[in-house]
Amino acid sequence: MDDSMTSRHELFMKERIKMEQEKWQAVSPKHYKEIVPGMQYMQMMYHMLKDFKGDEAHLMGQIYKYLMRYGKKDDKNQELGKVYWYLCYLMINQGMNADDLHSTLKEIEDMFND
Repeated sequence: MDDSMTSRHELFMKERIKMEQEKWQAVSPKHYKEIVPGMQYMQMMYHMLKDFKGDEAHLMGQIYKYLMRYGKKDDKNQELGKVYWYLCYLMINQGMNADDLHSTLKEIEDMFND
């Protein structure tokens, strides 16, 4: 192999290694590490969701996910907005009246306006 082929091969291999490392980081990102020392994200989620089924398990998983990464990935209000959306969906899915939910939110808002 001549020097130019060796050089291209080395560059290719370095890029390949970098891509593999980035792929692993996407599977185990830093904003989920050390929430529970010694546990991987999927282990935590399995433990927390094992008693839920179907839609409820999915919605609770989303709520947990955004609460766990609060202040570690995206803007705090963005993360809380996601928690709120999934929580409202879950509450209505469990039978809560949407008007009652709006009333509760209005009561909280009024406390800040007094």
